[in-house]
Amino acid sequence: MPLDGVSTHLLANELNQQLAGARVDKIYQPSRFDVFFTVRTNTANLRLLLSCDPQTPRVQITEKMRENPQMPPNFCMLLRKYLQGARILNIECPHFERMISISFSVTDELQDTSVKRLMIEMMGRYSNIVFLNAENRIIDALVHVDGSNNRVREIMPARIYEAPPAQGKIKPQDALDMLCKDELPILQNALSRPTAKAILDSLLGFSPLLANDICYQADIDPRKGLNALQPTEIARLKANLSVILQSICQNEPSPSVFFVDGQPADWHGLALKDAGVVEKAKTISQAMDRVYGFQEAKKVFENRRRRIRGMVTTALAHASKKLEIHEEDIRSASNAESLKTQGELILAYQYLIQPDDTELVIPDYPDFGQSTKIKLEPGMTASSQGQLYLKRYHKATSRRESAMRFLAEEKDEVQYLQSLIQAIDAASEEDDLAALEYEIMNLMTESKESSKTNQPEQVYHPGKSKSGKASSRALRQAARMANSRRNKDQSKKKVQDPSSPRKYIVDGGLEVLSGRNNIQNDQLTFHIAEKDDIWFHVKNMPGTHVILRSSGQHPSDKAILQAASIAAYYSKSNKAYVTEKSESVTQYDIRVEIDYCPVSHVKKIPKAKPGMVIYNEYSTLLVSAKLPNQMESQQ
Repeated sequence: MPLDGVSTHLLANELNQQLAGARVDKIYQPSRFDVFFTVRTNTANLRLLLSCDPQTPRVQITEKMRENPQMPPNFCMLLRKYLQGARILNIECPHFERMISISFSVTDELQDTSVKRLMIEMMGRYSNIVFLNAENRIIDALVHVDGSNNRVREIMPARIYEAPPAQGKIKPQDALDMLCKDELPILQNALSRPTAKAILDSLLGFSPLLANDICYQADIDPRKGLNALQPTEIARLKANLSVILQSICQNEPSPSVFFVDGQPADWHGLALKDAGVVEKAKTISQAMDRVYGFQEAKKVFENRRRRIRGMVTTALAHASKKLEIHEEDIRSASNAESLKTQGELILAYQYLIQPDDTELVIPDYPDFGQSTKIKLEPGMTASSQGQLYLKRYHKATSRRESAMRFLAEEKDEVQYLQSLIQAIDAASEEDDLAALEYEIMNLMTESKESSKTNQPEQVYHPGKSKSGKASSRALRQAARMANSRRNKDQSKKKVQDPSSPRKYIVDGGLEVLSGRNNIQNDQLTFHIAEKDDIWFHVKNMPGTHVILRSSGQHPSDKAILQAASIAAYYSKSNKAYVTEKSESVTQYDIRVEIDYCPVSHVKKIPKAKPGMVIYNEYSTLLVSAKLPNQMESQQ
């Protein structure tokens, strides 16, 4: 959620208590919209984040740090020039706006002391960080706004800083005074609006989330008109408003993180009741770190997934194009036999061909009373005409044989790449993507090595360069020896798979293993699993290999169903994971066909890609695509 004025006010008071008097030690700007201050207090070194990111503008103390660029941006160097070594005087939120003002005591080279200010405006796409001097004149801003973008309020160097225009709402302290007089703090023009909307349009610093939560605590429908409220409902509304306003005016925050489907989805400076499962935090900064840290990790995860998927999608498009070309070659060669027949007929009836004929008409062929017409190329002899058709025949049959030879290989390649895309879409944590990157790297390494082995070996004559000149023989020989040693060293350094298979415990305490990539699928099925273990896979679709470890027992029906559900969850049939980061409860009950059999009935396809197998004597189950923890929560 974007910061509202109430949370900003409570946050500024919290930061002022923690950072007033602290000295600025270092300043970094790792990205376009984020500036980090390392400040030194009497008790600890803290990291202060100032962000005007349009999606997540904020000011907070954070424990996270990002990689800094080698060359700091101009705005960062300007802040270092003035503020490095300065002391923080105070931090405040002016008029419950979504802004925070940080004042610094700065000592210049002549030991003269002056006051500088940073105004952090957190207003969505209009967010900004503005650096001011003691005369309220702009020294510089992170985002320049000239007259072409905003005619009312320019933010450019040397301009006088103007705060955003007032909203004309009731301040929390004035609203509390009105409640003490038994008056409802609602503006006259908002009385006819729905209750939540009336609160939002009347009280300064309130957000839709806070207004709706006040209605929820008062047991009032937020869409119900304020004029239609009963006296008892108005009394409950006043009581809840009084409690909230007292917490705001007395600076008594209750930092909270709100979880939806097990994920931190939102936060607020007050304890709301209708925003999700509440988890208390020690400070507002800690609550913000929890939510925004999760969002940033999710963003990094999705960017990484998108990059890997793009690589595999490009390879799949290339393989599909080659497959289409081979199939087209086979279709175009379907008339090869007719080309052969026409060529032989031309050679047999060449005595009927006259110069400049454009076609040959053969009477009574193939049956009596019928005739066959063959198109001829002008300017060619009869013998050349026949040889041309036979040449086309040999070319078509050669193309068909070549296409048939590569068709099965390309189909396997397309199927393998589709399984990779399915695994990428099903990835729910960093280990999944690391395993897939490992598999893709191995695939690229193998293709490079195979291309090198297929290249003809170049012959070098001692003492001669490629141009034939007999010079620098010792240098060329030393270079070849160094390259050979480097290749040997690189071949010895085999990269290990950084992840391990997914593990689950099902009914009876039995262990279920699920591969994160096709290499792990092969390892699970043919090296880790015992013959008596049970193997699961989605029917006729890409999916992971799932092994139910029997451990000498006969698994119960419930354990088999749970293992089959895991195989369904990580199959192409389950589309719910595409927009989810973690293994949370899916919105729909997806039913998937899962084949299962003993591991001894699964065979590796010779010379096939990893994960490609055949199996027999299997059974099929129709199960829901759920993980064991989801089944327990829904039961």
